[in-house]
Amino acid sequence: MLLPLVVALQVSLAPPSPDIRAMIRDGARIVAEQGDGVWPDLSATPVVVQLVEGDREVIFCAEPIETFVAIGTDETTGCLIQARPRELPTDIAAATFLGDQPVIQIGTPEALEASRADWTVLLLHEAFHLYQYNLPGYQEAVDQTGRDLGASDIGWILGHDFPYADPAVGDAFRELHTRALAFLAAQADADVARAVAAYVVARAAAEAAVGPGDWPYYEFQVGQEGVARWSELRLADMAGREDAEIAAVAAEQWAGLAVSLRAINDQGLGVWRRSSFYVLGAVEAEMLHRTSPGWQDAYRRAPFSMGTLLNDAVKERSDE
Repeated sequence: MLLPLVVALQVSLAPPSPDIRAMIRDGARIVAEQGDGVWPDLSATPVVVQLVEGDREVIFCAEPIETFVAIGTDETTGCLIQARPRELPTDIAAATFLGDQPVIQIGTPEALEASRADWTVLLLHEAFHLYQYNLPGYQEAVDQTGRDLGASDIGWILGHDFPYADPAVGDAFRELHTRALAFLAAQADADVARAVAAYVVARAAAEAAVGPGDWPYYEFQVGQEGVARWSELRLADMAGREDAEIAAVAAEQWAGLAVSLRAINDQGLGVWRRSSFYVLGAVEAEMLHRTSPGWQDAYRRAPFSMGTLLNDAVKERSDE
């Protein structure tokens, strides 16, 4: 087969810079060493990274891929590295599948205008998506959400026509954001429990305002992206015990949840659109972390059921 030879003639086979290889190594190490402190068996998730550089893509830790040419084993990460001419945008940061392999596709820190610590924390976010993809029944749950929304293709994930501009929906979410802010400000356990209970009431009102035809989209986004944001912050907290720069990024992003909620209320749901759900999902995951130890096991079985998990958490507290 001539394809590998053709690719080799079109792409540089020099390894990426020592700095970026060290960052990939360090991100994978955080997942391997700290991951189980956040999610069961997260440490076992293969962190496959497709680095997008100026004129090529270099993939770390993947099985051999026909459209890539092998560079060799990288002594920094300990992984096979392979390259091909660039096909992806240089500012990408996403998790997807390359063939059957879940991979992180990510640009360089320069392309993403990110510091070393910011880039590492972003890698942790995408690594959690790889973990999600490996959950039993995950793809079936995604497909079921699409059917619930009446979608004919996968474009619904980014493009579902959620009623962001509906005034009643905007009012309901404004109350939801206010209750989320109250939770973030709560310190004592009793205050936390009351804040979560009030949030659950406001969440039910938001669901009623949105209606059953569109609400599954909210549940999907808070379970998919919101929980990923919470997971990156929890992992960053743990890594920050030994890395002051990552600790600073984590602290800034935790504080940013409240800043974002206030901005959404000021600017409106129609401006933030689904990005607002990512913030609420991170807050909802923290609510479960503080009120329902072990909630991760239930999430693994039904990742787009954050509302059910919150309702159960409140009920358990009220029965005590």
